[in-house]
Amino acid sequence: MFISDTAHWSKSTFGTCDLGDKRRTKRLIQMVTSLARNIGQSVVKSMDNDSEVEGAYRLLRNPKVLGKDIAEGGFQATATLAKKGMRLLALEDTTSLNFSHGVSEGLGYIGPPSQKKKGIQVHSIVLVNAQSKETLGLIEQTRWHRKASVHAKKNQRLAEDYTDKESFKWQRSSEKMAARLGDDMRQVISVCDRESDIYEYLDYKVSHQQGFVIRTRHNRKLNDSKEKLFERIRELKGVGTYTLDIVQKRGRKARQATMELAYAPVRVLAPDRKQKDYSPIELTVVSCRETSKTDHPVEWILLTTEVIKTAEDARRIVGYYAARWKIEEFHKAWKSGGTQIEKSRLQSEGNLERMAVILSFIAIRLLQLREVIDTEKALRSKDCSHILNNIQWRILWQKLEKKNTQGRQNPV
Repeated sequence: MFISDTAHWSKSTFGTCDLGDKRRTKRLIQMVTSLARNIGQSVVKSMDNDSEVEGAYRLLRNPKVLGKDIAEGGFQATATLAKKGMRLLALEDTTSLNFSHGVSEGLGYIGPPSQKKKGIQVHSIVLVNAQSKETLGLIEQTRWHRKASVHAKKNQRLAEDYTDKESFKWQRSSEKMAARLGDDMRQVISVCDRESDIYEYLDYKVSHQQGFVIRTRHNRKLNDSKEKLFERIRELKGVGTYTLDIVQKRGRKARQATMELAYAPVRVLAPDRKQKDYSPIELTVVSCRETSKTDHPVEWILLTTEVIKTAEDARRIVGYYAARWKIEEFHKAWKSGGTQIEKSRLQSEGNLERMAVILSFIAIRLLQLREVIDTEKALRSKDCSHILNNIQWRILWQKLEKKNTQGRQNPV
């Protein structure tokens, strides 16, 4: 697989970038290859010699080299991989890059202005094979600086036009993704968290025949407005259960939970103030709720364009939403756990953005490499029974276990 060949991966990802000069594209590929071979290292430590260091910095400092042009080459590479008729999940989320050094003065707010935290807001879409959950790559990413006015009072934000709001990022990202994928957009299901539960966005997706699975945030009115979404789904009878391993997070302990599925077709109404502009939307609601006795049971209420006829269909939709964790892993690999973009100390906004774009694709490569390793481990463990009989693998296991326990101290 080409992902294991760093130089091949770099050329496949950025080889079509139009940077105004083929020599710049060649330099970009060389620079990315070195950075990908030295994950988490600075430009100086990643390059083989002083001339490569100087060439890399000339590229990063060149005002004619735009971050969006570097990114577009990577997006087109992902689009090429997607053109195979496969069902795809478009995992979307927003994060912020926090920079505390001098250049932060020219960046935007990543929290209330009173906190004085500066950085870059980023909305990304990671494209994944719906069946195998294999990561194909980044298909869209928007970066912007948040102004202090974004933190204006709620009634002031309500008066803004939808296309001027920050929340328009969801629709804008879908528009750009659709432009790159063309007819293959029909095979895409956008998977988003509660922040995307915006009626204008739902209406756009449905009217353009684009699929989605979205976790609900609003208890929307249904039918003739006498019933609401949450009440409707909680009245439904369960159609099946399955076991979910819940990981430890913050104050929550790891545990195994029994999850119950339910689903129903619904006709969702626009908010009262928008009903003159937007028609009701026919969707399916899926509930995945924990039946285990706990103070904080897990519950997902999902809205989807997918037709659901069986419990197996409902379980598949929940599986699509569960795959959303991959974009959280991408953020971690990009920001702290891998390429460590937030530790960059480049001294201008443009330089920082160009580096952020480059490292975002390297972070995707880290996810892909881990998937390859995990797959190979699974195959090796699966093959054990095919190459060893029952007695042989038990003897081997006992020897390995004895070796692993040698030298351990007994607990006091």
